[in-house]
Amino acid sequence: MSELKKTKKGLTYSGLILLVLFAAITVLGFVFYKEIFTDTGWFMTYDSGSELINSILRLVPKIIRSFMALFITLLVIYIVCSLIKVIFKGTPRRITIGKLVNSIVKVVIWAVAVIAVLAIWGVNVGALIAGAGVLTLVIGLGMQSLIADVVSGIFLVCDGTLQVGDIVTIDGWRGTVQEIGIRNTRLINASGDIRVANNSTIKIFVNQSREISLATVTVGIAYEEDIAKVEKIIEDNLESLKAKLPLVTDGPFYKGVDKLDSSSVNLLFAANCKEADIFQVQRDLNREIKILFTENGVNIPFPQVVVHTEKD
Repeated sequence: MSELKKTKKGLTYSGLILLVLFAAITVLGFVFYKEIFTDTGWFMTYDSGSELINSILRLVPKIIRSFMALFITLLVIYIVCSLIKVIFKGTPRRITIGKLVNSIVKVVIWAVAVIAVLAIWGVNVGALIAGAGVLTLVIGLGMQSLIADVVSGIFLVCDGTLQVGDIVTIDGWRGTVQEIGIRNTRLINASGDIRVANNSTIKIFVNQSREISLATVTVGIAYEEDIAKVEKIIEDNLESLKAKLPLVTDGPFYKGVDKLDSSSVNLLFAANCKEADIFQVQRDLNREIKILFTENGVNIPFPQVVVHTEKD
């Protein structure tokens, strides 16, 4: 199977600045832990003479803790996702499972981070978790489509019918599977366009990567040409054609007269190749057949218009 294309996501300057800021706050929080977070620390003991300013200062330790929690969350996500990437590298199926696990892990870690931040700000997390059962029921009734997407995504990965790197056609849209997430599947086509499909909506699709594909081209010759002579030229040169088509795994083959068209006799050629190479093989095959016919004087017709003018 051809090497999978990988996309690189870079941080923007603003994102990088925020990350550095969070990291600096986290380091300072650990270094000056006693001075910041204890009851005898700077922000708890300083008296500015204004109740408003004192109230704001008392909130600073919670703000710093929240920043530290966010930075640690990002750090944990990076480490865990990197480990998942290493563990699940290799075959397309392992990569697909790894991406799904990656999505689930991110959701779980962010959920824990939100609970941690709420606890920092004094929210009764225990009561919140206790009430999660009723909340889950209410949310579940209103998010049935989301649950269906998650379950469908798990089945798609577990069944192995769809995996990262596969070239598939879904609802008439052909592309390479870029990612199967917990809610949707992303495809990217040859033009770089990305289509996102909810997992629950993927009912029928064509996976074109599991078996060797068949590339076909039709080349027309003039009606005046001797079919037997042209077929003899093709038969004598099929082996040399194969040597000029490195992407072809088997063939090319001459399949015979495909159609008697209005201005040409159409000959059908085919070759086995990988699905990822099918369009290039068609282009290469057209090129080599044109060169072959030109070298042997076989006429390929083209539409012509004959204009008659009245004489004065």
